[in-house]
Amino acid sequence: ALGLYIYSNAPSYTPATAPGEGFTCIDDVARGVLFYMRSSAFATDTAVQRKVFGLMQFVLSMQSANGYFYNFLQTGNVINTFGNTSVDQPKWWSWRALQALTEGEAIIRTKNTSLADKMNQATNKLITVIKNDLVNKPKTTIQTDGIDVPQWLPEGADQASTMILALIPFCQATSDQVMKDYIAKLADGIILTQFGDASHFPYSAFLSSGTTWHAYGNEEAHALFTAGQYLNNAVYISKAKAEVDNFYPWILNTGFKNSFQVKLDNNVLTPYNVLDFEQIAYGIRPMVFAAIDAYTITNDAKYSDLAGHLAAWFLGNNGASTTMYSTANGVCFDAIASGNIVNKNSGAESTIEALLTMQRVSSYPSVKAALKIYKR
Repeated sequence: ALGLYIYSNAPSYTPATAPGEGFTCIDDVARGVLFYMRSSAFATDTAVQRKVFGLMQFVLSMQSANGYFYNFLQTGNVINTFGNTSVDQPKWWSWRALQALTEGEAIIRTKNTSLADKMNQATNKLITVIKNDLVNKPKTTIQTDGIDVPQWLPEGADQASTMILALIPFCQATSDQVMKDYIAKLADGIILTQFGDASHFPYSAFLSSGTTWHAYGNEEAHALFTAGQYLNNAVYISKAKAEVDNFYPWILNTGFKNSFQVKLDNNVLTPYNVLDFEQIAYGIRPMVFAAIDAYTITNDAKYSDLAGHLAAWFLGNNGASTTMYSTANGVCFDAIASGNIVNKNSGAESTIEALLTMQRVSSYPSVKAALKIYKR
């Protein structure tokens, strides 16, 4: 099995371990698998194929007996079974593992049947536990700060979005009606987290979890575009489009954001705990993907322009006027920490999120053209 080092620190960019967590993890390896599999090189480049096979073997090795996944591997190849960012529970890393498995099985089966069979077994094991633990959660809400928060999502709309992206390839391959219905149930919950409109804060944004919006993992619009096309549901697409139309321009005009919370006060939704920083690659990539989705669905050039404008954050169109991603050496800095202070370390998440962004941008000439216009 192969792994990807979580951290590498400037200026030497030698690999580093996350104290108390480990040196490699599902969160990053699953992302890496997606990048390599989506590359046109996978079809013919045996070195790329070997990387995918090795990384996927790591994913498989991290599945718990209960069906969920552990996240971190520690020095000595010891699985971290106790840390709260690593436990075998319905958390981010299990959904990321599932996305790598479901998106990858058909692709890997063309090159490695035995590995694809093991992936299929791992997927079915996790799907079984999802059906037992999550599918039948009642569609109830709890009011927090005047806002009705759906309780059937796996912690929040952010994680539900990753689940949707993982479950669609599974359902396309199996025609599993229970999970197809669950995709719709998750999407229905995400829709309830959308607030505001073109002229009212937060401008059709989907809240990430509870009453909080955070940039990292704000994949709701991308997930709804994908689900809307899969389920032929125009409502999901229109809701996703509203966020792209109203919230993304606000994000650009205000210099991007890290997070904010909202509360309903005299029937007006007001923000508090607004943070501009830090800003990271994982906060940008989901918005670029959603803007490209809007472009592919509508063929409206304003969305390719928006996608390029957002992606230009990586190439200097940011508050620090700093090139965050180097097209020469592949280094992506970890964060704009504040103002013009940049964290020049380059971890796996930052690097892969940048690569995933540029990989998708490169497929759309008009988005690439807009990126060049907006880069500093």
